[in-house]
Amino acid sequence: MKELYSFDVKREIIKEVPYIKKTKNGPVESTKKQKKTVQTRMAIVKPTISDMEDAEFYFGQKYNSFINAGFLTKAMLAKKMGDIGGMTSKKTDDAISEMVLENLEASRVIEFFEGAKDLDEEQKEKLKEAKLTFASTQKSIHQYESSLRDQFSQTADAKAEQKLVEWFVVNFSYYEDEVKDDKEGKKELFPLFEGESFNERREFLVDLQDLEEEETKDPHLLRLKTLYNSSFETLIRVITIWYNKLATDQKSIDKTLKDLFSEDEGEKEEEV
Repeated sequence: MKELYSFDVKREIIKEVPYIKKTKNGPVESTKKQKKTVQTRMAIVKPTISDMEDAEFYFGQKYNSFINAGFLTKAMLAKKMGDIGGMTSKKTDDAISEMVLENLEASRVIEFFEGAKDLDEEQKEKLKEAKLTFASTQKSIHQYESSLRDQFSQTADAKAEQKLVEWFVVNFSYYEDEVKDDKEGKKELFPLFEGESFNERREFLVDLQDLEEEETKDPHLLRLKTLYNSSFETLIRVITIWYNKLATDQKSIDKTLKDLFSEDEGEKEEEV
């Protein structure tokens, strides 16, 4: 299996560790519970050509079912919005196109001057301005795309895409663990959502979502619940980025995650 992307998650476990207990009759070997933070590597496996054909078929099924349920397509909604001068009007399209060109030009200037030695003052100023322009236009384009996604979120296309992203997450999310009874500590990838078919794996996902930790003492199930809680948001983000062709490998996905969600992470830290 080829990996598309991997990342680490941390979780707390409680282990029984040996210690020497002092008693009236002298030291006695005993155990005590101790909290420990461990790290687990999560991985998204890259779908094969056959998998992508299955994905297209699944998307088509969902798309048609949402249309039959009465949802508009993106094209239908875009025409409606364009007719009333909304976010898909020609005026807005022209403004965004100009912003994209500014962003591309700024990236070319950065690429040309970045890392160069002995820049004069004028060139340094050009590089500084290009970086500011690139950051501001990138943010504006992302905000526009986010607003557009919000407006189109109730279309048949968007609903089907949400289902498809879930399909990828359920079928291609793995975690790394040591192979049982392997004396050398060999590690392999294991599916996060267990089951023989997509329906079984999705049902397992729903069970993990609904599971309260006090409801079970099964250590394996508790572990998967913790891994799910720690990784699901990132899994969704990575698949969405990859599916929309914003990035295609570990390095580019890392960069895109940072560009798109670094502000969200900062806000979370402030709330804590």
